[in-house]
Amino acid sequence: MNITRTKRTYFAVLALNWLAVGLTLPISVLFMQARGLDLAQVGLVMALYAATVALLELPTGGLADSIGRKRVALLSNTISLLSVAALLFAFSFWWILPGMILLGISRALSSGALDAWYVDSLQSGDPAVDLQAALAQANTITLVALGAGTLAGGALPTLFSNLPPATDAVLSPLSTPFIVSLFFKIVLLLLIALAVVEPPRAGGQAANWRDGVRAVPYIVRDSIALTVHNRFLPYLLGAALVGGFTLSGVEAFWQPDFARRLGDVTGQSWLFGLVMALSFLAGIGGNLLSIPLSKRVRNNYALLAAGAVALQAAALFVMAVMLPAAGFVGGFWAFYLSNGLVTSPHETLVNREIPAQRRSAMLSVHSLATYAGGFLGSIILGAFAETQGISTAWFVAAAVAVVSFLLYVRIARQKTHTTSGYEQRAPIPDSSTKANAG
Repeated sequence: MNITRTKRTYFAVLALNWLAVGLTLPISVLFMQARGLDLAQVGLVMALYAATVALLELPTGGLADSIGRKRVALLSNTISLLSVAALLFAFSFWWILPGMILLGISRALSSGALDAWYVDSLQSGDPAVDLQAALAQANTITLVALGAGTLAGGALPTLFSNLPPATDAVLSPLSTPFIVSLFFKIVLLLLIALAVVEPPRAGGQAANWRDGVRAVPYIVRDSIALTVHNRFLPYLLGAALVGGFTLSGVEAFWQPDFARRLGDVTGQSWLFGLVMALSFLAGIGGNLLSIPLSKRVRNNYALLAAGAVALQAAALFVMAVMLPAAGFVGGFWAFYLSNGLVTSPHETLVNREIPAQRRSAMLSVHSLATYAGGFLGSIILGAFAETQGISTAWFVAAAVAVVSFLLYVRIARQKTHTTSGYEQRAPIPDSSTKANAG
C-alpha cells in the first residue's frame, strides 16, 4: 500500500471513529447524571473504565502484533457497538457500569492496533517519511472529527427536546447522540473490513487466533523488557501517565462546572457542543502549529513538549481561578491547544524508540500508562471535586502537570544520541515461533 492510500484509509477510519465518539462527548456526563448517577459515581464509572483499559492494554496489544492489527480492530469495533447499545438501555449505576466496561475492552483492543498499522505502512512505503508531520496530520483529522461530532452531539438533544426525559425513556433528547453514534460505528466496521490491508512484517503473524493467543505472553514479556532497558521510554511513559491524569479531570468535570457557571442550562445543550467543538479547533491549531515549531527547535521534540505542558499547567490554573464563564472557557480552550501541541512530538519520540514488530504492544504499553493516569485522576480528582470543589481538583491537576514538564526537560537534556534504544540491542525474537514450539 502506497503512502497516499495509507493516509486516505487511515484518515477515513479516524474520521468515522472520532465522529462517533465526539457525538456523545458533550453530553456523556449529563446523560449519566440524568440516569441517576452523582458526581462521585460518575468519577467511579470513568475510573473503572480506565482500569479495564489498563488491565487489558498489554495482552490486547500483544494480540494485535501476533494475529494482525486488522483482526483486532474488527473485534474492537464490534464490542464498541455492543457497549453503546448497552448504555442506551441503562438506567442506573449498575447498568451503566457494564456498558462502560465493554467500552473499556473495546478501547484496549483498538489501542495501538491501527496506529501501529499506520506507522508501519508509512515506513514500508518510505523509510525516510517525516513521521512527526504524518502524525500531526492524523491528529488534526481526529480533532476535526471530534469537533464536528461534538457540535452535532450538542445540537441533537435540542433538536429533539420534545422527546421524554432520559430518566424515563430509552429514546430521549440525551440519548439521540448515542443512536447516531451507532450508525457511524457500523459504517466504520465495514470500512476497516474492506479497506485496511496490512503490510508484511518481520516475524510475520500467527495464522489463527489460537497461535496468536499463545504468543501473547512472549510478546508482553519482550515489551516489558524493551521498556525497562530503554533510556527514554520510562520518562515518556511517566509523561503519558501525567497526561492521562490531567485530561481525566478536564473531561469528567468541565460539563458540571460550566453548567454551574451558566446557571440554568435548559435549552442550552448546544452551547456545550459549541464550547467543546471549539476546544477541538484549538487542538487542531496546536497540532498544525507543532509542525513549524518542530522545525524551529530543530526537531528537539522533547523541548517542544516541555513548553506545551507548561502551557497546559497554566491553562488548568486559569480554569480553577476564573469565575466568569468566559474566562473559564478561555482556559479550557488553551488546555486543548496545548494538548494538541504536545501530542505529535510526544508520539514521535515514542515511535522512534520502539521496533516495528512490537509496535502494537509497545503502543499499548504507552496507552496503559495513559489510562493508568486516567484511573488515578478519576479517583483522586473525583474525590477532590466532590469534597473540595472542582476548582480545587484543577489546582491539583495543574500541580501534577508540572511533573510532566520536568520529565520532558530531562529527556531534552539527555537525548544526545540519534539511534533508537531498541536498535542498540539484539534483534527481537519471533514470539510466534516460540508459542508454536511450546
